Order: sequence, then structure tokens, then C-alpha cells
Amino acid sequence: MKALRRWILGLVVVLALAALAIQLGGHGYIWTALRYTYLQGHNTAHIDDARNFAQAPVAAGAPQPWPAHPRLGQTALSPDTRAFLEEYRSAAFLVIHDGRLLHETYWAPYGADSRTNSFSMAKTVVTMLLAAAAADGIVGGLDEPLARWLPEYAADPRGQKATLAQFAAMTSGHDWTENYYLPLNKTTELYFGGDTAATVLGQGFEAEPGSAFEYSSASTQVLTLALARALQAREPGLTVSQYLSRRLWQPLGMEADASWSLDRPREQGGIEMGYCCLHSSARNFARLGQLLLDGGRWNGQALLPADAVARMTRPNGFVDHYGMGLWMDPKHRTPFYFLQGHLGQYVIVAPTERLVVVRLGQYRKPRPQDARPVVPDEVYRFLDEALRLRG
Repeated sequence: MKALRRWILGLVVVLALAALAIQLGGHGYIWTALRYTYLQGHNTAHIDDARNFAQAPVAAGAPQPWPAHPRLGQTALSPDTRAFLEEYRSAAFLVIHDGRLLHETYWAPYGADSRTNSFSMAKTVVTMLLAAAAADGIVGGLDEPLARWLPEYAADPRGQKATLAQFAAMTSGHDWTENYYLPLNKTTELYFGGDTAATVLGQGFEAEPGSAFEYSSASTQVLTLALARALQAREPGLTVSQYLSRRLWQPLGMEADASWSLDRPREQGGIEMGYCCLHSSARNFARLGQLLLDGGRWNGQALLPADAVARMTRPNGFVDHYGMGLWMDPKHRTPFYFLQGHLGQYVIVAPTERLVVVRLGQYRKPRPQDARPVVPDEVYRFLDEALRLRG
């Protein structure tokens, strides 16, 4: 019995020392990460985690419901696709054809009004907002040097040359390693650390801007910080969420408000987690795809510059599968581009077929970490199913 007590005491001491080392090593965010993942039954961030973060509202205006397609409700999901979607606990599968709602399926407890986490689909939204800000004269253009808004990089020879567009295209050379599952790493710190600006600005440049592609959540958070400062310079008090509401959410006739997670409460200096965490519905996410499909126009109004949309939707010059804030496969028999988020959040746009496809859900089909830059197989499955539903 004494031996057992000594063993337990020794274990407690070891664990306490390990916890102290983690805290003193600057990894205190791990406790928040554990609380909001494993203690909520997940091994990573999840689509219903809005409650874990302060939220900034994105106000909708007068709603413009999707017009019904003549074939709406006439064709069911194929058994194989339904089984696949259910296996990975999908929340929604929706298809828009030629600007009309062709199909939607939801799985309990989710429905048409449910708001779930976009994860990295928000990266595309930040790029769209930068394009809008360039059109509004808030920033000097997509090729403007980042250091104009982030003087923290003005003394860095590489930071001086990096542009907003390079950060959007993931070719800035900014030093970052993306990982969603290791508990002690910069991506986890970015998500749970409570100070995204300190996390990303603490990283320098590992390569010459415009020399290579490397997907990075930090790159979009850097852009979010630059956009936030530019908005403040133009109109004190204007936030990224408010600008999204003004420039896109209301003009697009979104059917409901959204919210954007903040790294900490606004009154404590919180900012939008722009690389992730825009919470909305499948119908609303589909409108973002439709806007891109129509070259930045909505109901005859130019919400985004056509040249910026064209730039977003073509390969970035280093890889064929990424443009500027968008993934893509331009060589597929049905060329497409898409917004992609952690755990399989997708808005897929096939311009030649006038299709927008949305899938939201709890999980995605697993694949090796080193396969991440390749278009997931399930994206092709969802596109094929949309083509079948269209007939």
C-alpha cells in the first residue's frame, strides 16, 4: 500500500511538473484546447463550437429566398451518396443550378436555419472582402505591400516586399506549419490562444515572397489584421464583421444573420478569426458561391470587381489546385473551384454547368496529412451527385 501511495504521489509530481513546463513554455492554450475539444467529445475543433468563443454579429438585411428550381424535390440522393454523407455525419447537402434551389437535404439536428462553422471557407470570404476594399479605395489594391498596414514587417527585407495578393494566394513566404491535431503547435495556438495578432506577427518569413506555395491559416489571419486596420483608418469603429454585413451579407439577401468568432471579446481587443469560423447556413454559404459564379455580380449589381474574381478563380502560378483564396481543379472534365473548410465543409462551383454545391458536416473521409494539398476525392463525388440531380 505504501508503495502504491508513493507511486501515485510520484505520478502527481511528474504531471504537475509537466503542466508547469507547458505553462512556462508558452503553451497555456493547451488547456483551452482540451476543454473545447476532448471535454466536448471531439479530437479537434468542431462545427458547433460557436458557443466556445465570443461572437461578432454579421447582420442580414431584407432576405431574398432562393427561387425554386422546376426539378426541386423530384430527385432523391443516390443511395451510395446518402450512405456516404450519413457515414461522415453530414449536416447539409444543397445544390443550386442556374441560380435556383435544385436540392437540399439536412440531417438532424440540423436544418435550413442551422448555423455551423465554415472553418477555412472563411479564407475565401476574407479575400472577397479585400477585393471589395480595393474597389472601395480602402486598400490600394490587391498588390499593395502588406507592410503599409502592418509596419511590424517594415524592417523585414522579405516582409517589405510581400503583398496582400501573395498572402491570399498562399505564396507570401510567411513562416508557418499547418497542423490541426497536434496539441502543441502554432495552429492550435492560433485557434485557442486568444491573441491571433501576437501569434501571427511573431512569425517571420522563411522564403522570398512569390517564390512558392504553402497553405497557411496564419496568412489569412495576417490579411484579416491588415483589413481591420485599413477599415479603422477609413471609418473608426468599423469592424471586419460589419464590413462583411455591409458589402456582402445584406446585398446578397442572406436569409439570416451570421456570426464570426473572435479570438477574445471585442472589449478586450478581440478581432475576427478570419482564417476560419464564420458561422452560417448552407443556403447562405451557397450565395457566396453563386456570387463568384456570376463574376462578382448579384441581381445586376457589381459587388466585387470582375477582374478580382477572375484572379481568385484561376491557378496562382505555382500550383494548379489553388488560386487566390480558392481551391480548384481546372483540368477536370467539369472544371470547378471551391471553398474548403476543416472536416469537409465545401462550397463547390462548376461554372460551365452553372452549379453550386454545398456540403457541411461533422467529419470528412480521412486521408494522410501529406495529401492535404490535393483535391479530396469526396469533392468529385459531391460534384458528380449534383450533376446527376440536375439531369
